Amino acid sequence: MIIVVLIVFFCLQGFVLFCCLAAGDDSGSQEVSDQEQMEYIEMWMEQKKRKA
Repeated sequence: MIIVVLIVFFCLQGFVLFCCLAAGDDSGSQEVSDQEQMEYIEMWMEQKKRKA
């Protein structure tokens, strides 16, 4: 019985990992997202300086 529970558990863990990678939730896409956010913040700060 314990063996079946462990097999099901690891299958579900593998499925979750696969879904995260398929959705782009890996370190490479996270780095791109962080870079885009930094560029947006820099652009927003420049616009705010111009208005002030």
